[in-house]
Amino acid sequence: MKRRYFLISSFLSLGLISQKAYSSTSAPTVGFDVLLNDETVGFSNLTHKKLKNGLEVVVDVEIKPKFLGLNFMKYTLKNREVWKKQKLISLDANSSWFGKKYFVKGQQEKGGFRIEGSAFSGVIKNNFATTSYFTPDFLKRKTWISTQDGTPLEIKARKLKNKKVTFNDKTYSVKEWEISGDLDLTLQYDENNNWVGSSFTVGNYPAKFTLNNRRNNIHKIWKTN
Repeated sequence: MKRRYFLISSFLSLGLISQKAYSSTSAPTVGFDVLLNDETVGFSNLTHKKLKNGLEVVVDVEIKPKFLGLNFMKYTLKNREVWKKQKLISLDANSSWFGKKYFVKGQQEKGGFRIEGSAFSGVIKNNFATTSYFTPDFLKRKTWISTQDGTPLEIKARKLKNKKVTFNDKTYSVKEWEISGDLDLTLQYDENNNWVGSSFTVGNYPAKFTLNNRRNNIHKIWKTN
């Protein structure tokens, strides 16, 4: 792609579909605090549910940075993905940033995965991932679909040195990967392939996802459905 895709889908993703359509009765499988310049500004939660036709992953993100005590930006995402045998069967996401609405809907067909989004509509035929990041297997796939607007993003993944992270007052060594191309960020996964964090920049400010809750290994569940 000619243009560098700004990392909104990582930092902000706003759901404008009704809350009921994406809500889950179970607690989040994985939960993150979202930090901007070391201040907590929101959350990102992933919840899974086993279905007869695969695995449902629901992503719920809300970001509310403040400036001088006022909310100057609000971004949220409601995203529902259904996976089967490590392939995406359907995608339904709505988001908004500064009041501007975005969407993407997708469905697996015989000829490939058909996408209708606010920035892209078409069919993707190669093996791809999404910008939900929940498994390191996505690093092997060169095309990622933006869950904000459906844009196909061409990426490269490069292994960095292991990094130390703290969770529940314990320090762990995690594998860190640099993502480049149409996205610029780093992703961290532990020795059991759990997604445990990410970092990037918004303007001149550092931003990151830090793990605050984990109930299950969503990568392992995804691999066996």
